[in-house]
Amino acid sequence: MSKWDVDRALASVGSEAEALEGVRLEVLASRARGAKKMGLVVAGAFLAGILVMAISGSGFGLLAGLPVILIGGAIVHHIYFGKGAALYRAMYKEKFLARLVKAVEPGVDYVPGQGISEEVFTQSELFGSRPDRYSSEDLIHGMVGDTRVMFSEVHAEEKHTTTDSKGRSQTRWETLFKGVFFLADFHKEFRSPVSVLPDVAERHFGWIGKKLQKLGGNLQKMESVEFEKMFVVRGADAVEARYILTPAMQDRLVALRGRLGKDLRIVFRDSHVWLAIPNATNWFESDLKVPAGDRMQTKMLLGQLKSCFQIVEELNLNTRIWTKE
Repeated sequence: MSKWDVDRALASVGSEAEALEGVRLEVLASRARGAKKMGLVVAGAFLAGILVMAISGSGFGLLAGLPVILIGGAIVHHIYFGKGAALYRAMYKEKFLARLVKAVEPGVDYVPGQGISEEVFTQSELFGSRPDRYSSEDLIHGMVGDTRVMFSEVHAEEKHTTTDSKGRSQTRWETLFKGVFFLADFHKEFRSPVSVLPDVAERHFGWIGKKLQKLGGNLQKMESVEFEKMFVVRGADAVEARYILTPAMQDRLVALRGRLGKDLRIVFRDSHVWLAIPNATNWFESDLKVPAGDRMQTKMLLGQLKSCFQIVEELNLNTRIWTKE
């Protein structure tokens, strides 16, 4: 039976699922009580507004109940909705998901409250600049076979401020990267980085895009026609770029892009391979509406974990072709 089998996974985390189910049901019961109290707040504010309108004779009397609804509603929501749900999700990650990760990959650890540091993210230089706002969570790190890996969810943003003709400024936040950031030992020292980036220019502008590619400098051409259609390779050392990106590695990266998406970014540097895998949704999260041991939810989580862990196999990282100096 495969380690990714749902029944096998659930068997290994059954006790945690049972314990969490009691917590989940209590949170739902608390929400039901909160919904009733919210109804009482709204009804009370409405009646107060009618009373004020009757006394004052003003049609704006109903507005007097609005602050009561806003303040009372916020208090009720925090007590009965936000706090309990956050506690359950935290317990789910610490108990259920941590055990699930160990079941499929015993050599790694899951630390939900930590993530890849901003320094490590910036060090990759996959996005050119340090983000203005950065957050990361759901850190998974350890050994997959003979390969040390580390990955987590990351959300990096850039701040853009504009000023109009009247001197009024407006700030907007633009996502630089949102998804899973993956780092693995490549077991080879690199003299200089080799980056493999999406070929956006050629994809959108054809032969003109090919000309634009050269403006970035250190452009390296690879043998695979299919690979060249998808990626742009940059590296200061042409010999080393081809030493790393063998025809077999090019084929692996083409297949990996087919699975992880056209905006996949890779760099080989500091004896590691770094991957930025865009993903608009949050991974490794639980749904309060379904039982802790729900089969579909567990299958989804296993799929997310497998999507990351199998990178080691797909890039053949456990095969030691080179030896570090």
